[in-house]
Amino acid sequence: MLRFNVKCLLLFSILCYLTRPVLSDCRDVATFDENFDYFPDKVYFDSDGEISSDFSVAYHDSYIIVTNNVDGGTFSETYVLYCTAVQPTLTNVPTNSTNYIQIPVTNVAVSDREIISFLEILGEEKSIKYVGDKSAITSSCLQQNSDLYENFNIANTTQLASVDVVFTYTPLTGGKYVQVSFDEDTPALKKAEWIKFVSLFFNKTTIASEIFYKIQDNYLCHLDNLSNVPKQARKTIAWVSLESDRTFTVKYSLFYHNITTDAAGFILVPMNDIQTTEELHQSIEDSYIVIDMSYLTAPYDTLDAWKHYFGYDNVSTLPRFLKEKRLFRTHKLLNNNGNDDWTESSGPRPDLILQDLIAIQYPSYQPDYTVKWFDKFAETGDNVIISGDQCDTSNFGNPKTDFGTCEPFKFDGNNGHKHNNNSNDKNKDTKEKKVKAGVIIAITLTGSLILLGLGAWLLVVARRKYRERFVKLRDEPVVQMNSVKEVQLDSVKEVK
Repeated sequence: MLRFNVKCLLLFSILCYLTRPVLSDCRDVATFDENFDYFPDKVYFDSDGEISSDFSVAYHDSYIIVTNNVDGGTFSETYVLYCTAVQPTLTNVPTNSTNYIQIPVTNVAVSDREIISFLEILGEEKSIKYVGDKSAITSSCLQQNSDLYENFNIANTTQLASVDVVFTYTPLTGGKYVQVSFDEDTPALKKAEWIKFVSLFFNKTTIASEIFYKIQDNYLCHLDNLSNVPKQARKTIAWVSLESDRTFTVKYSLFYHNITTDAAGFILVPMNDIQTTEELHQSIEDSYIVIDMSYLTAPYDTLDAWKHYFGYDNVSTLPRFLKEKRLFRTHKLLNNNGNDDWTESSGPRPDLILQDLIAIQYPSYQPDYTVKWFDKFAETGDNVIISGDQCDTSNFGNPKTDFGTCEPFKFDGNNGHKHNNNSNDKNKDTKEKKVKAGVIIAITLTGSLILLGLGAWLLVVARRKYRERFVKLRDEPVVQMNSVKEVQLDSVKEVK
């Protein structure tokens, strides 16, 4: 009887487990349980420091309230992401800026390329139904599977009705528009944290957090490795841009300042607004590296065209960064139409941006590292074309897991030597090396002296033996001859 009760209890427990509400039931809860937490995996944010979040999340059992707080709340939007079959009625949210979205979303439109890589990293590229411009896509797998999505037309109401949300970088109003709000004033790691925001719409917060912290750990590891580079070894970097109105900008907003400083460089900050090419030349002539962020299209994207636009085609002496070929652009990876991958995929990967910046300043830091986005604009043939046949089909539609690793060590910035992080270990190693060297020298000298002494002794003995033999032969010839005669006479007598 006891065995029967135990078996029944076990069977009942299994049935309860299998029929309980789960996160995947979020869009199909025929029997809604108001006491069940449909969001057991919650995303958390850093509330302190430089990477404090631009958005917040309030959790409830069957819905969450997500608030985009960019620009101090001036343009903040609120999204009620609900798990029930019926939209909840709430009174504690602002009605004029709130969008109600049932999650997880399965069909999405992406109006701006800056957001595509966030979805790819989460493994949600198959959910993309529309993009802003198919011809601009650089992702090899999305190029290979271009038949899965179409160009998005904001005026097409049929397209809008067929998707759950429209992820956009530019502000758009409407019940399905979700704004991902990072820009040039967003620090590098803070920009990457928007992957958590995007993950909320797919119920992939645990995956997003794991990904973000891998990226953050790599970033902070490289930053720490270069933390002791002396000031005299650090390079000055100027980020420049030719604007559409033919004016010049030297960029020093928060993103550029943050990423340059973390890469053990100095960012160039112009003293005044740049009005003429002469003022531009004065500002950037001493820069060790210049990175051009201009939007130049063919046939005006050549080095000669750049020199013409920036006033370097008729100067008597070129600045050092041009003579030594340290003019770069973010156009190393391109698709067949000339669209750059930096725009599409650099946002969630500040760890790779950081390593690129380190590599073009200090090549010996990671000798085998291949620069991803910064091409040598002053040299030809540094571009790489991305095509659909480069797609790793095993990763298509799956969360990405390969983010590389960072080896902790101390980099001196001058000659590229690696140093152990522990100063005591360094001193110990140095002392041990000195002791070993001293022992080797002592043994060598002692051995040399012993061999020298032994050789001298053997020489003396040999000379003495030689002298003795010479004296006997010289001093006793008569005796020897007499002995011979005596032997001969005795022999004669015996014969007789």
